[in-house]
Amino acid sequence: MKRRQFVFGSMKAAALLSPVLSLRTARATEGPPRRLFVWVNCCGYPTAEDFFPTGGERDFALSPILADFSALRGDMVVVDGVDLRNSGLNPKGNNHIRTVGKVLTAKDVLRAPDPEDGLPGGPSVDQLIAGSLGKTSLELSVNTADRAHMRYRPFATGAGVFKAPMASPLDAWNRMFRDAPAGDDAQALARHRRQLTLRRSLLDDVTADLARFRRELDGVERLKLDVHEDAIRRAEQSLTRDIEAGSRIVCEVPGTPDNSGFIPTRAQAHMDLAFAALSCGRTDIVSMIWGFSGYHWKYEWAGVGNVRDSGHDEVHHRAGPRREDYSRMARWDWGYIARFVQRLKDMPDGAGTMLDDTLVLGISHFGRHHEMRRIPAVLFGSAKGQLQTGRYVRLPSAQDNDKLLTSVAHLMGVPIAGIGDDTRCGPLPQLHA
Repeated sequence: MKRRQFVFGSMKAAALLSPVLSLRTARATEGPPRRLFVWVNCCGYPTAEDFFPTGGERDFALSPILADFSALRGDMVVVDGVDLRNSGLNPKGNNHIRTVGKVLTAKDVLRAPDPEDGLPGGPSVDQLIAGSLGKTSLELSVNTADRAHMRYRPFATGAGVFKAPMASPLDAWNRMFRDAPAGDDAQALARHRRQLTLRRSLLDDVTADLARFRRELDGVERLKLDVHEDAIRRAEQSLTRDIEAGSRIVCEVPGTPDNSGFIPTRAQAHMDLAFAALSCGRTDIVSMIWGFSGYHWKYEWAGVGNVRDSGHDEVHHRAGPRREDYSRMARWDWGYIARFVQRLKDMPDGAGTMLDDTLVLGISHFGRHHEMRRIPAVLFGSAKGQLQTGRYVRLPSAQDNDKLLTSVAHLMGVPIAGIGDDTRCGPLPQLHA
């Protein structure tokens, strides 16, 4: 990037385009990764063979659920042998509440006023990292509504304090790009729908600045601006589809929002928004929960049939006879991470790509069905060379997730001694060069 001063014509242009000015080679070669993406999945797997690879550490073969990661095989570390500790409060619900509360905190959940709910015992690793580094964060939930219940909230800033994720892509968009207040704001929604009718983009207001800025750039820096602009436009288009699909579903399928075909639209809207927010420098940490614990999606969009009401009740609870459908559902979920990580890998950043400067954690709070042991955990990106990728790491013995979370903090430049109930647990040595 040329080190010349560039003056934008408006505050909006400065807010949107100035992050491109900071994409310098030096930032891509020094220190820990500056971005973190945490994805919490609620599906688990029908059998261990459906999720975990076969073969050796380097010559592993991907499992059916991870089949879409063939192009990213050299950029991932599959960790096998991580458990959630079976201890502490267990509100009613087959570990649904307890596992969500512990998967990112490694801390026993606290009692809530509702005996079928819980409160976080401590901070989740994403919020611990954000607070330690002074970074902003964005929390998202691929669901049709915000719910004040632990099944929907794995993120926390401290004991008893949730960091509630946003279920509405519009609210998240406003927070990241429009500087408008989030929440169920009917006027904001009406305003955005009017804009959709006019087919205007946020970037339309900075067209002149974009043209001038592009003339100042050469080679890879111009490509960075192109991808930056494309990320915003794609996020806008996904948000448009989300709003339009949501309007149809409210009219056509009242009372059954979790069972509608709206979910794939909303899922894509959230993934596009997460990528735009990270790539455009609007935030450095994004956390997402995929559905909620015990979610009732039917997965007809993934080719799963014969589900009348709930994929969880009718497939997860019948993991044996419906193993193939269960695996297909989980593969659909993880496929979104494959595409997201590929976008990071394709985005130039400094001397490398965005993936070089981003650590991605994909994790499920369940292992086989409702079990708390041998949970899926995959890391993507080398964390600026700290993490040897292209590996299937089978731990010599089962380890609690506190060590995995401590490793994530270390890779992000936060050298904590431990997290959760064992504050001196240390990291997983197998993950550190």
